[in-house]
Amino acid sequence: MTTAITEIDLDKLLEAETISRETVSHIKAQVYSSKENREKLDEKIEALKVAIKKEHDGARSKDLTLLLGICEWVVGRIKEAVELLKEVKSRKLGAYFLGKCYQESGDYNQALECFERAKKTDAEEFDIIMDIAETKRTLGNIDEVLKIIKSFSHSHANSAELYYQWGRCLDDMGEYQEAFNKYEQSLKIAPDHAKTLFRMAFNYDMGGEDEKAIEYYEKCTKLHPTYKNAFINLGILYEDKGKYDDAVFCFEAILDAEPTHNRTALFSKDAKAAMAMYYDEEVSKKQGKESEVLNIPISDFELSVRSKNCLEKMNIRTVKDLTRITEADLLSFKNFGETSLNEIKAILSQKGLRLGQTLEGYNEPDLFSKINKGQDSDSIETISDLGLSTRCRNALSNAGIETITDLKEKTEDELILEGVKENYLDELKEALSKVGLSLKTNDDCEADLEKNATE
Repeated sequence: MTTAITEIDLDKLLEAETISRETVSHIKAQVYSSKENREKLDEKIEALKVAIKKEHDGARSKDLTLLLGICEWVVGRIKEAVELLKEVKSRKLGAYFLGKCYQESGDYNQALECFERAKKTDAEEFDIIMDIAETKRTLGNIDEVLKIIKSFSHSHANSAELYYQWGRCLDDMGEYQEAFNKYEQSLKIAPDHAKTLFRMAFNYDMGGEDEKAIEYYEKCTKLHPTYKNAFINLGILYEDKGKYDDAVFCFEAILDAEPTHNRTALFSKDAKAAMAMYYDEEVSKKQGKESEVLNIPISDFELSVRSKNCLEKMNIRTVKDLTRITEADLLSFKNFGETSLNEIKAILSQKGLRLGQTLEGYNEPDLFSKINKGQDSDSIETISDLGLSTRCRNALSNAGIETITDLKEKTEDELILEGVKENYLDELKEALSKVGLSLKTNDDCEADLEKNATE
């Protein structure tokens, strides 16, 4: 991470009479640019706590509570910030930053209520309106958001944020090329617009274009305030490529500014463990291939953060552990849903294994020899049953394909037009061939047309 731009005078910046959203943005930029500045803010937080306890003047106590709530939000302690900002939500800044807290914690209806409250004092405050638009888009109100965006398209034609929000709406509607065009417009206006850079990186990441994703994530990491998810995703890509030093640097950059960020701490731990791994070639040769597969750590797989966190809490560390637990056990765990279950099943399927297999009486050497290698095509219903990589499944999902029935109606050309890359097509065709299935051919399409014409 870059060194501090300047040292911050928190006492001067954090004055209730003069503090603004712009000031808070400046503080956040400085805190995420320097570990020393983070430590200074931690000291200020402790001082504010003491001052609030000693303060007898009600108005001044509210001033200090507002400052403390904002500081807690800056350092990523959302729960603490919410409790403090609730006390001052009648104030414009209190309502606004409480909305940011709710937005970041996924409570979008509450966030919307707070942003609307903050906007009441200035109905034309564009940045708050964009926060409202983003929150409504997250809630699925795309048409309403597009109306808001288009109403500002002339008065704020030079707003990178406007084009970013426009692009996100188009992305959610599946109009990917149009969304890409809006993102490009956003970056022409502001080449360092963090949200747009991150979204471009994320889309490239999901599309399997790792080098482009890395390029855009790296641009994000040079910005202030730091875009945390850019560091996390970049670190994961570095780790996939075996660049463990770079991965650890990314994760530690976040932890310097936000030591309590548990998800990043877990990623950092995994990357450091990978750096420390040394293999004895002769010993490795003596170990059976099956044993090696069973001992693969879960952290090696491209799982969603929710799946990783749930497995971690359930003390499931390796592939072998997954063969010792049932679907019902996984689904009974809090926050573990069908999406996570399908991710896990797909990983095991790729290795010729399944959940709960050990519980069925298999010994370790038998796990691979007794598993039914070939599946009946009639038993394959969803894309997850094919054992595809996460990125391939994501590409198909973005194209609106979730079931085998959906897939069998598509030709290669149609899939390419819908954004499925050729490398994923190769993976898909190989997976289909293993279960006796294939994509629709152009000849099939012509035959269908002839049949329809005769009918």
